[in-house]
Amino acid sequence: MSKEIDSQNLSKISLKNSGYNFISSLITKVGGLIFTIIIARLLLPELFGIYALILSIVTIISTFTNLGIDNTFLRYLSESLGKKEKSKSHAYFKFLLKLKSYSLIIIILVVLFSAKFISYTIYDKPLLFYPLIFSCLFIITESMNNFFGSFFAATKNLKPIPWLAFSSQITRIIFAVLAVILLQDDFKIPGILLAFGLSGLLNILIIIYISYKKNKEVYIGKSSNINKKQVLNYALSMSIVSISLVVFTSIDTLMLGKFVGAEYLGYYRAALSLVLTLSALFSVSGVLLPIFTQIHQGRFERGFQKVFRYLMMFAIPATVGIIAISNYLIFVVYGNAYLPATFPLYFLALLIVIDPLISFYTILFQSKNKPSILAKGVLISLFLNILLNYILIKLLINISQDYVLSGVAIATVFSRLLFLLIISIFAKNKFNLQLKGIGLKAPIFATIILGIFLFVYHYFVDMNLFWGISEIILGISIYFGILYLIKGINKEDLELIKSLIKRN
Repeated sequence: MSKEIDSQNLSKISLKNSGYNFISSLITKVGGLIFTIIIARLLLPELFGIYALILSIVTIISTFTNLGIDNTFLRYLSESLGKKEKSKSHAYFKFLLKLKSYSLIIIILVVLFSAKFISYTIYDKPLLFYPLIFSCLFIITESMNNFFGSFFAATKNLKPIPWLAFSSQITRIIFAVLAVILLQDDFKIPGILLAFGLSGLLNILIIIYISYKKNKEVYIGKSSNINKKQVLNYALSMSIVSISLVVFTSIDTLMLGKFVGAEYLGYYRAALSLVLTLSALFSVSGVLLPIFTQIHQGRFERGFQKVFRYLMMFAIPATVGIIAISNYLIFVVYGNAYLPATFPLYFLALLIVIDPLISFYTILFQSKNKPSILAKGVLISLFLNILLNYILIKLLINISQDYVLSGVAIATVFSRLLFLLIISIFAKNKFNLQLKGIGLKAPIFATIILGIFLFVYHYFVDMNLFWGISEIILGISIYFGILYLIKGINKEDLELIKSLIKRN
């Protein structure tokens, strides 16, 4: 496999798998957004706020079942399969699955025993109690889905991923909507979490069936000796990173849940869900880890520059577009009841650029076995995030809860930007990765033209659904048209696109 990587074009491999990854992400995020819209409209802001809070708590809890195990498994499985060392692959599988199982048992017991304390003492929201209890099945299935899903990325075979994403989203939506319709208010959210668990269980069974057929030796083959200490050290560093990153991405919701009404928490999460859906579409981390693990300095630098350029080519104009139509977007997606979500969306839209770059740099350090650098950066940024959130909440809470939402959004964006700056500086120093001459002038210029067009369009057009859709289509056409005219898209880009179409 290592020789195969050396003899193939990195851009074509990553672009091909990025196609599958994009489709999968599109299905997952659009499906998740559709689900969020349905649930938000059915629950209304107050209950939706409770749902958002419980989801943030459960997300953090689920991270403790990981402890860096999933990323460690992906990293070492990719390496051993790339070297055709099936016996080592089986050894990594057995060792890390055992660790995963132990962590799951401990965390589930902690959730069951602490549910009442979290609900009544910390948040003073009794509606959290039953959802926490019913979340246990969801925690188990989500954790195991992430673990077994590593097989597809490690083997660079992402073809099954879109179908798995589609089936998962369909079952999750059907089960959850039935729960909301059939159950009383107090049990709607527990019913949703139970629906998540059942959907996840079906997905696990399908993943195991597919991966077992393709990688039988990894499941039941012979084991060889592995350096368990090295694996544990890597997992420990990644656990700090993964836990900190999840807390980093959830701390705003957790802190808001303590200080503002549930309906305002619902507004904030509505805005954040839109942004996270878009930013996730530009993430290529799962595709690139197996490739960057197996390539070296010269091709590593070229691969970094190409991927960085492609990310920015799409993320920058998407950010400007979302800011321009944020008010209309909230109204169309969630309805009039959620219009206060517009104000935090103005600031959170910047995450469409920031988050994919964070994911990209994160995968660079993982692939080169440098997770400790990530741990340092994320801990510094997490501390700043908590401090800024607290200061801005305390300053703005007596003025307006609307201002609090914007303040928390600013703190979130600023702290993530700091994290991005820290890890980009480390990447430059450790790997000599340069951004100079990467080719960002053309996308930035085309984005400026796009911004002018959007401003003029809003000035002259009385917006409705038809004109909003027309604006999006025209904006995309103008951006890529300008990009093509000023040669921001080169011959190599077109060849890569043609290659992707032919292979798929």
